[in-house]
Amino acid sequence: MKVFSWLVSAVLVLVVAGLAFIYFSPGYDLRLVKSESMRPAVNMGDLIITGPVNGPINGELKPGTIVTYEHSKGLITHRVQSIDGTTLVTKGDAVEDPDSWPVTLSDVKGIYLFKIPYVGYVTSFVQTKFGWFLAIIIPAALLVAWLVKDILKAAFSDAENNSANREVRAMAKQDGAE
Repeated sequence: MKVFSWLVSAVLVLVVAGLAFIYFSPGYDLRLVKSESMRPAVNMGDLIITGPVNGPINGELKPGTIVTYEHSKGLITHRVQSIDGTTLVTKGDAVEDPDSWPVTLSDVKGIYLFKIPYVGYVTSFVQTKFGWFLAIIIPAALLVAWLVKDILKAAFSDAENNSANREVRAMAKQDGAE
């Protein structure tokens, strides 16, 4: 059981450290998918990791590449259909027609590297007041319960030891009196 606990802890630490590294690395970002326009490649609720255009991991921009770009509607993640100089034609996989607006290379904020399914739902929930409350209160309550359990265990252990010592002394006195 201890090995399993250590293994789970190690995996969680590595995941959190990896996500923190990505978040703080220039050109890399974590993005929450808020629509179904890229199904089945990317689903609503997925957390996607994007990297810089022409970065060391993702290579150069070409048709078929999934990009996240700035638009008046906000950030959009779609697949590149074609490139004409510095202008891209993009389209969501689940959408029939290409986007009706031009996307310039300067609009591109990142290239899709990989996704973590469903994590975005947790992220969205934690961004609410109730979710933030639960994200703080539940771990704090578990920590307090764990500490109280250890304190009570130590207290009862000491009480049992003291009780046993009194019994031994009482028996020793009885043996000495006889």
